[in-house]
Amino acid sequence: MATLDVLIADGVIDEVLGRLKSGKEADISLVRRGGEVIAAKVYKDRSTRSFKNNSDYKEGRKVRNSRTQRAIDSGGRFGRDAAEQAWKSAEADALYKLRGTGVRVPEPVMFYEGVLLMTVVCDAAGQPAPRLIDVAIERDAAIAIYADLVSQMIAMLCGDLIHGDLSPYNILAAADGPTIIDFPQVVSAVHSSRAEFFFLRDFDNVVRFLAGFDPSLAVHSADGRAIWRAYVSRELTPQFVPPPPPPPRSNTRGRDRRSRSDNRGRGQQQQQQPRHGGPRPQQQQQGGRPPPSRPAPPPGRRPPPTVVRWSADGPSNARPTQSGRRRPKRRF
Repeated sequence: MATLDVLIADGVIDEVLGRLKSGKEADISLVRRGGEVIAAKVYKDRSTRSFKNNSDYKEGRKVRNSRTQRAIDSGGRFGRDAAEQAWKSAEADALYKLRGTGVRVPEPVMFYEGVLLMTVVCDAAGQPAPRLIDVAIERDAAIAIYADLVSQMIAMLCGDLIHGDLSPYNILAAADGPTIIDFPQVVSAVHSSRAEFFFLRDFDNVVRFLAGFDPSLAVHSADGRAIWRAYVSRELTPQFVPPPPPPPRSNTRGRDRRSRSDNRGRGQQQQQQPRHGGPRPQQQQQGGRPPPSRPAPPPGRRPPPTVVRWSADGPSNARPTQSGRRRPKRRF
């Protein structure tokens, strides 16, 4: 809060309304600036934030001042401080770059004294939008959300940017569609040697999450590699559409010659006689009675019915109840 006091003293903001979210790398508060309520993101120092292993993300990042860049490369105290400031400003740079590219992100207002001011992403009720992990999604809506997020990932990649840590934890269920947040670890697709790894990991996180609501989406797991191949071959455009997934494999094996028809005309597999005098697969008991069947395992705990929070017509504002996911769903 001391950092926000500096912004108040300098007249950048008028009032701190309260804490909105606390994450592994930053705290977000609601503040008033003039007649508008916006979000203020205060980044934690490297010594206190839990997300510290960021060397892979910073590969290829350059600052404009050549003297500062040489200090960062040398690893001295001044260089470490400069690298920390560059890490904090990376999100603001990414948000400004992504405006108007088709990527749905919070609108940046200002980056001042290490604090990012941006618009508040709201749901259909005008409240701060929840994370995608905190809402239930109707099966028919999952494919539309998948197509929307893939389009945004393609647009980012066309701008040589990769989110680097994309998951349902940093995608907001906003009124106008899924909105991507948290860009401090944004990766340069051109300069990072691990760019392909980060892109495919982001893509896999999105597919696996949405396939939990619509299992048929699992066939699109190969779309990420198709998009990356198009990017490497300089054929990727914002209008790129991944090729359709291959059809499921059919059983091309012929009819088992050992099968025969029973009295009802349906194929019935003959049991093979065991070799070396071993027991038969289903050995009968004395008296010609068949062996007792094993008792069925006790039924597991049935999950509560899934609550429809995001339908094909868009986000809903109905009050959630306990859903079939891991936690109660927030209002959306």
